[in-house]
Amino acid sequence: MHFLRERNGRLSPEKIVALLIVLYPLALLIARALSGGFTTLEPFGIGAPGAGGPGLGAPGLGGPGLGTPGLDGPGPALSARPLVEVIRVIGDWTIRLLLITLAITPARRLFNWPKLLAARRTLGVGAAFYIAVHFSFYLIDTGSLTTAAREIVLRIYLTIGFVALVGLMVLAATSWDGAIRRLGAERWARLHMLVYPIVALGLLHFFMQQKLDVTEPTLMAGFFLWLMGWRLMQRAGRGTGFVNLVALALLAGLATALLEAGWYLAATGVDPVRVLAANLDFGYSLRPAWWVAATGLAIAVASSVVLRWRPLPAPRARTARA
Repeated sequence: MHFLRERNGRLSPEKIVALLIVLYPLALLIARALSGGFTTLEPFGIGAPGAGGPGLGAPGLGGPGLGTPGLDGPGPALSARPLVEVIRVIGDWTIRLLLITLAITPARRLFNWPKLLAARRTLGVGAAFYIAVHFSFYLIDTGSLTTAAREIVLRIYLTIGFVALVGLMVLAATSWDGAIRRLGAERWARLHMLVYPIVALGLLHFFMQQKLDVTEPTLMAGFFLWLMGWRLMQRAGRGTGFVNLVALALLAGLATALLEAGWYLAATGVDPVRVLAANLDFGYSLRPAWWVAATGLAIAVASSVVLRWRPLPAPRARTARA
């Protein structure tokens, strides 16, 4: 299994763990199928009924009126159209794998872990595999290529998802050493910068198909905001400072809360003040903004500890040209 080895022929722990992460959603689906039904997966533990305070939503958002039962927390086994649930779960895991892929670069820097880059290709190709399966099951569910094509053209959220699918397929098709040699490193790098708008489109697709309860899309979008914010800081040479990382965590959390409020305002007309106030009601469960901020703060502390123990190498001085 050459793809699990480093260039020197040794097995790569990073590649092995990346492969296990990619296989994990598939194992969950198989286990659920063998158990005789499907229930909603909530791996992050934030989707308990009533998350966010009273008066904001239905189950999953804190009261009657906004959310959709069954999206947050375990529900009854689906019997009518289980394929729809499979499509949804695979789509959710595609977004999660893409965000984990984007997290490789900051993790490599923040924890001085150069070999972690070896996991990026496996995770990215795994995300492409899942979006292909997601789309394939969608075609099976529609039962007709003509119907599917018409829906993709007429329904904007499907159009957005299809554009993200095509983009991710292009990146997966060029994620091998031969493609880098043929395109040249600079052109290849420019092409793979498309991953950022592709993930943004995927998140928008995620929001639009969730209809009312956007707890998990908001959480995923918050993590994406943190990842993009870190990249901006890194360009400015401030990507590993503790104070900067704390500021990034707080700003990403605030941006997540504002994004959630803005989405509910645009989608349902709910007063954004009510949505923002729900973030301060801890009687049910924490809103995504707090999870994003807490994750960012944990990363800041962990990075500070690790870099004290294993500091980054000093930057090389540029040699003067003759």
